[in-house]
Amino acid sequence: MLTRRAFVVTGLGAMVPRLQAPAGTGGPTAQEVLEAIKSGLGTAWREKTVDGFKAGDPATRVTGIATTVMATMDVLRRAAAARRNLIVTREPVFYSGNDEPGNRAADPVYLAKKAFIDERGLVVLRLGEHWAARVPNDSVQALAQSLDWARYRHATHEAIYTVPPTTVGAVTSLVQKRLGARGMRVVGAAEMRVTSVLLSPGTTDLPGTIRDLRHADLVIAGEPREWEAVPYVLDTGPAGQPKALIALGRIVSEEPGARACEAWLRTLLPKVPIETLAVADPFWKAQS
Repeated sequence: MLTRRAFVVTGLGAMVPRLQAPAGTGGPTAQEVLEAIKSGLGTAWREKTVDGFKAGDPATRVTGIATTVMATMDVLRRAAAARRNLIVTREPVFYSGNDEPGNRAADPVYLAKKAFIDERGLVVLRLGEHWAARVPNDSVQALAQSLDWARYRHATHEAIYTVPPTTVGAVTSLVQKRLGARGMRVVGAAEMRVTSVLLSPGTTDLPGTIRDLRHADLVIAGEPREWEAVPYVLDTGPAGQPKALIALGRIVSEEPGARACEAWLRTLLPKVPIETLAVADPFWKAQS
């Protein structure tokens, strides 16, 4: 009979080499990496924030960094295999906004993930609020670049792109092709004409949608609430100003931003190996 520890190591850590910082390594500590991030952000570090270390020892010497949208178990395993022992994640690692275990403290999935991090000597740093607060917004710009729309950026609004005349259906096909979106959903007529697009990766809130969609035909959203932005867009048609919405999903919408974070970290830490580990769209479309 396997003990819980044996289960974790065998079931989740099979074929992954042990990752320990080499003795005498000259690499920075995870804490030193965080201090470099704070210095280079261009915005003050908030006193109250969800960002910060979520697992592992900040004194750990960093052998490599993996940037990611979400530190899933698969991402952690790949990071360990590639000797990227510091994972910089946009989203929580332990399934809640503040990463506190709460009622999951005795849950086998939570315990297995935590044990894997400890066994492999990994450190997980969340960089979400502060990454989103940077001006200009790296995630918006990276999403536009992924769609080959960087040259269409509005002169005065960083999240709006004035694109060549197209349709909602055509934009949907473009997004699917360029971002690998499998489970996206669309609100609005496929044949509706589009000349301007609002990019809203991550959380798509109602105030921002109301404020910015008046300047665009379509919003490409990350994670819109179905009782906020979605019904608002639905009601634009009866109100005489039809709009459309493409819901990518939070992960897909933020994947380009994770790659932008990698590029930015390289400017701060040129001697540290850094790579982005993609999560990819976790959803797939059921066939009718």
